[in-house]
Amino acid sequence: MTMRAGAAEVVITPPVGTLLDGYSGREGGAAGVHDDLHARALVIDDGTTSAAIVSCDLIGIDRRLVATVRERASAATGIPASNIMVAATHTHAGPAGLRRDLDEPLTEVMARTIAGAIQTAHRDLRPAVLKAGRGSVDSVSQNRRDPDGPFDDALRVLLFDSPDSRDGAVASVVNFACHPTVLYRTNMLVSADYPGHAIRTVRNVLGEAPVLFLNGACGDVNPAWIEQRHDEAARVGSIVGSEAARRLQELRPLGQQHKVWSIRWDELTDKEVQSGELVSAPRIRVASRNVAVPLRKLAPPAWYDEHLAGLERQRAKLPPGDQEGLRRVMEQVTRYRTERTVAERIRIDDEPRYVHPEVQAIALGGGCVILGLPGEFFVATGRRIQQDAGIPHLPVACYANHYIGYVVPKHEFAAGGYESGVTVLDETAEEALRAAALDLLREVTG
Repeated sequence: MTMRAGAAEVVITPPVGTLLDGYSGREGGAAGVHDDLHARALVIDDGTTSAAIVSCDLIGIDRRLVATVRERASAATGIPASNIMVAATHTHAGPAGLRRDLDEPLTEVMARTIAGAIQTAHRDLRPAVLKAGRGSVDSVSQNRRDPDGPFDDALRVLLFDSPDSRDGAVASVVNFACHPTVLYRTNMLVSADYPGHAIRTVRNVLGEAPVLFLNGACGDVNPAWIEQRHDEAARVGSIVGSEAARRLQELRPLGQQHKVWSIRWDELTDKEVQSGELVSAPRIRVASRNVAVPLRKLAPPAWYDEHLAGLERQRAKLPPGDQEGLRRVMEQVTRYRTERTVAERIRIDDEPRYVHPEVQAIALGGGCVILGLPGEFFVATGRRIQQDAGIPHLPVACYANHYIGYVVPKHEFAAGGYESGVTVLDETAEEALRAAALDLLREVTG
């Protein structure tokens, strides 16, 4: 089979004044635009099956937005709606989408523009070869729950190259796991944060072919910033982008022979390039599944109100200078306030309630699959899926097709903390979604 690929890029920057998402306590709308937000679409076709992958500079992807994009793009291109993946980079300097829904006019503009990018990429379909590689970036990430805890330094790249690499690439994919939170809530300018700078760094080296940034399992991974400023986002992005560009450049000659000049014998000899892998037997297979995931059981908001009032009375009675007592009280206050917020988001009753998020796998050929997960997964989950699946090239794209919040491993609930406090999901959610992901990976590679 011969693979064809096409790509397109569109601007999705919201108007100045649009409410920004990502941080509580942020007041007012965007004061301006530091750098544009984009949606970047990749369409692939093996002659029998076609699929599309879109990366959007948004904090999250609402299920309604995905459904509208799929419906419109499918009608215009013939790509099955179920074969379209729409993922977010998770920038915290973009329009609302998590704590509040996108307003209807902006949702319509986003849906039309993103679907249009898929249509443009479909019109751009041309012969391509897929090359896959891997690099490492260990200086820009840290585990935010445990300074000595794990983070993923792996940087995975896919290059959709022209059959003759001298004709230029069609598109590339960069997969790295780190929260785009170099910029803090005090920032009121629209920005793609470090992924935007990483993409610009790649394009400065490889040319203007679209670059899709797929954020990985980074629910407990933050950037190791020096200052939360735009120039720091550029620094972090340039480090990630430089490693991606280096690995992508090394992939360009794959399938060709390097020439080495022998001074001793005054002749040219061939040398095989071993800097990545040329993905053989391109065959697109797509599978998805909606997984029943139970929601947490929490007390009604009134229960938290009563106990928060009691904690406030307890705090008032603390003797002056009792820092340890104050710490214990405020720790409980933070926990109850967080759980109360979650309790308001889900109806409290005696019956288990479920959400049904989608997990999606798109196989591109021998040993190469893109896995779409619908929320914020911990680095340990991403690593375990990749290890158990045993697939050589497995970019995990979180924030894909829906946003269900933090998916916390069962053993992490006992440790407490922000992620386990704000999740709306039961402690069995991670295991259920991980098992579904592995089932789908076996299905598309079997």
